[in-house]
Amino acid sequence: MSLQELTKKIIEGYEISRDEAIAIYHAPLEDLKESATAITTHFYHDALELCSISNGKCGMCSEDCKFCSQSRHYRTEIDTAPLKTVDELFKEAEYNAKHGVHRFSVVTAGVRMSKAEIKVLADAFKKITSELDITCCASLGLLDYEDFVLLKESGLSRYHNNIETSPNFFKEICTTHTIEQKEQTIALAKKAGLEICSGCIIGMGESIEDRADIALELRKIKVDSAPINILNPIKGTPLENQPPLTPEEIKRTVAMFRHILPKAVLRLAGGRLKIQDYFTELYKFGINAQITGDMLTTAGLTIADDISAAIREKKLLSRITSVK
Repeated sequence: MSLQELTKKIIEGYEISRDEAIAIYHAPLEDLKESATAITTHFYHDALELCSISNGKCGMCSEDCKFCSQSRHYRTEIDTAPLKTVDELFKEAEYNAKHGVHRFSVVTAGVRMSKAEIKVLADAFKKITSELDITCCASLGLLDYEDFVLLKESGLSRYHNNIETSPNFFKEICTTHTIEQKEQTIALAKKAGLEICSGCIIGMGESIEDRADIALELRKIKVDSAPINILNPIKGTPLENQPPLTPEEIKRTVAMFRHILPKAVLRLAGGRLKIQDYFTELYKFGINAQITGDMLTTAGLTIADDISAAIREKKLLSRITSVK
């Protein structure tokens, strides 16, 4: 079957196999771009969504994720900070809303939040969603069902919990929790009525087959949004000397994700400065959303940079959700 024929089948609802996904990865790059563009355009036209993240609580994480500067297992040069206050989070959300950002996500370090911290965050989401035109998301670790119900009732619409990498490669990246725990948490968030944002980091030493397995796992979970981070090696972490992916590898990976996840929002996330010279090219390979501004402990591109780039590329800046 030709890639053009397979593209038509995907648009009509066909779910590709692992072998087909890997074959797609190796297709001629121009054909891959044309196919990914056709799928993205069919479901989303030219819409592009912007999301900002707040480093709500920074550092001293008990987990040993090998990519992360916030793990207390490694010697990295970051400042630590307790959970931000309701007013601090509101001011950040207000700034982003005024500058055209569609989503505001609070991200905290640590395996889970305490009940007292969840209450602070619930108060913050209630204030933000009642007073600002911005949608709230959160990434708060391995919470329980009651936490998710409270957060949903307080205005949270989407929960983020990256699976990070493939089930096979996960143990090479983290040993203090499992991918099964992440999936259980995602299931509880879904049960509480929250949308799901879950993705990965590419460039950590995983294979092409691992990348296909990541996207297939996300398809199984039925994610609404899938962030794709490009590893930004942090000094002091075990992955500090990991060689970078080439632009072509990144384009092929994004396109493969788009073919496996035709109806999900594919969000360009961490590592933005690593690809700042060509990130808009990824719109043609399946990206239709991105995190704007600074990341958690590294710099990103500014909101103004991203809006200007979107206008140049004739993208419609719009709050979007996955196609059901």
